[in-house]
Amino acid sequence: MIFEKDYLPQFREADRDGNVGLRGYMNYFQDMATHYMHNIQKGNDTLPDEYGIVWMYTKYKMQIRRKVDFTEALNMETWIPEEKSPAVVHQNLLISRGGEACAWGCVESCLYHLARKRLVRLKEIDFPMDIAESKEFEMKGFQKLSVDLDGMEYVYTHQVRYTDLDKTGHMTNLKYVDLFLNAFDSKFFEEFQIGEFELHFLDQCFEGEVIHVYKRIFDDRISLIAIHDSKIPCAVAAICVR
Repeated sequence: MIFEKDYLPQFREADRDGNVGLRGYMNYFQDMATHYMHNIQKGNDTLPDEYGIVWMYTKYKMQIRRKVDFTEALNMETWIPEEKSPAVVHQNLLISRGGEACAWGCVESCLYHLARKRLVRLKEIDFPMDIAESKEFEMKGFQKLSVDLDGMEYVYTHQVRYTDLDKTGHMTNLKYVDLFLNAFDSKFFEEFQIGEFELHFLDQCFEGEVIHVYKRIFDDRISLIAIHDSKIPCAVAAICVR
């Protein structure tokens, strides 16, 4: 099963240069992944009431070929590749314009039981196992990202507030995209373009908590870590620039 839609980018989704890049693409990605689950009646709009369970997105990976303007619609497709994990779902995304790929990626998600406060298997929500697609897709697998602070440079501190939160009460995943991009100034983005972005979530953050952001730049690769006051990492990311 492939979920597909056309979408005209909006100016509010643009970066400082006036074009849509990583931030906009990541929002499209989560919207498509969410709509897919809604369409099969297994989305976060119904799972909490029916099963006491929610989807938690644990990893994102996005590769960007080019940024886009607002003159034409984008075509977006998402699907679940053929896999046999009893507890984890991967969703692929392809964003194109006029038949030319602009960006593509993968998101990993799992199920979290709100009352038991632990992960559960797909069978707990009677997840359909016959919807996978064998669509050809060139995407590298997720990397193992380091949580070692040695050699990392402290950048800034962010306090989690109301507009950072989602329905589960924790800081919504896409806020971490802004959190990590804000580790750089405008001059950096005038000089470099993001070619690849990978983000892993390690621990939940809640209203009032303080998050410290660190970075390390090595040639064309950048490592980022966000940690709690307790020094426990809550998210890590890797960026490749060109």
